[in-house]
Amino acid sequence: MAISFKQGSSIEHAAFVVSIVYASILFATAAVQHYLFGTQVWDIGLFEQFSWLIGEGKIAAISSLRQVAPLEDHFSLLLLPLGAIYKVFPSTFTFIGLQSIALGALPAIAASLAVKRQIDARLIWALICAIVLCPYSFLVNRGDFHPDVLTIPFMIVAIHEVTQGRRWRYYLCLLITLFAKNAQALFGLGLGLYALTKGRYLRGLISIVISIFWWFLATHLSSAGGDHVAMRLGYLGDTKLEMLATLLVRPWIVFSVASPESIFLYTLGLSLPFLALLRKPALACLLGAAPVYLVNVISDSGIQRELNHHYSIPILAFLIAGCLDSLPLISVKARRIQKNVFNATLVLSLVAFLGYSRVMYFKSRYLPRLPEAVAFQSVVSGIGSQESVLASSNYVVHLAGREKISQVEKEDYQVKWPFDVIIFPSEKALINVRGRLKEVGKTKIGRTMNQVLERAKASGMSCSQPNDYVRLCRKGAG
Repeated sequence: MAISFKQGSSIEHAAFVVSIVYASILFATAAVQHYLFGTQVWDIGLFEQFSWLIGEGKIAAISSLRQVAPLEDHFSLLLLPLGAIYKVFPSTFTFIGLQSIALGALPAIAASLAVKRQIDARLIWALICAIVLCPYSFLVNRGDFHPDVLTIPFMIVAIHEVTQGRRWRYYLCLLITLFAKNAQALFGLGLGLYALTKGRYLRGLISIVISIFWWFLATHLSSAGGDHVAMRLGYLGDTKLEMLATLLVRPWIVFSVASPESIFLYTLGLSLPFLALLRKPALACLLGAAPVYLVNVISDSGIQRELNHHYSIPILAFLIAGCLDSLPLISVKARRIQKNVFNATLVLSLVAFLGYSRVMYFKSRYLPRLPEAVAFQSVVSGIGSQESVLASSNYVVHLAGREKISQVEKEDYQVKWPFDVIIFPSEKALINVRGRLKEVGKTKIGRTMNQVLERAKASGMSCSQPNDYVRLCRKGAG
């Protein structure tokens, strides 16, 4: 049953409020996790240093964390506006906020597109519930920061615009998405396939050509950052032709790096909230998601099948778009069927969130480090942005906005000596080792820190322990 203009407007306003609340929750949980040392140098620390360099006009400078210039990582042109934003708001929480807004906007965007398609109000709310309770959105926002996550609203709009007459909005959204990184070409390829299935042959072919061109251009310009295809698919062969031939002749070789169980759990975690909303019209969107999904499944890198990483963002966009394509078909069904779809979606979404969201990590991994986090912040406020720093990886994330910073876990810090500041956790502080918290003094990296501090003292640095949780050395301090 079609909804009236007044009903549609009311739903959009309510969805906008939901988006504000949802974005606030996403920001709060990600910010707390970051404050409690739950984020990593790879990648939020890297992008903060890249943005700092760009903001300082040092776009060609080599990152002390990554050993490449900012655009040589994945040729992410979105780093250019991010650098300008970071210059005005120089904080890690700026990135967390932007990412939370991008993901938080999904309920409002989905509701707006659904209202335009005259979808029944109950089904719109079902889709909103699926998005809000989707564990992937919740986890990927907590899993550091990545520019491609910022583009998911543009992905959904681009998919919607495939069947619309406006070209400029479609191609603008496609380009913004591609500019996030070279691997976004896989989304562009999927978008082209989706357009072809929708009968938009010219638009589909142009999208595929643009995406392939972008892949080769961006990959060439970021070659200093390494061959990511070889690193993750090298087990298939030495060349891309060999990789393709291996997949065609011996497809079961994939199970040597990804067990059927891990593939199933990964697929279930992504799709479970949306299953009750998907119908036959969603097949075109599932085809669009196939390039990204297949690469994630066959990758030698297991993190591509983890829900707290960014590699599946285009899949989420296509799943939401698939629901939007399917809902008009359900809208003409009896209200009893629509009610059943709503209830099933709510149940599946709750099961997915409870099963995959890792909420208990806050109790086991993060909250126990609250005293250390407070102690660290009281010390780190005295470190200037122009000082060079050597720190543990958990601390580096909070100090990455500077030109010279290194983590003690990477031995290349030795060639960058001396540093103005060295800051480590105390031996009694806790550190995350393979998902478990251990006292620093009882770990291998803790012994390395002790050796570094001895070297710092021998070189004339003034070292102290200003509180129970932090050890600090300063160059030339009295």
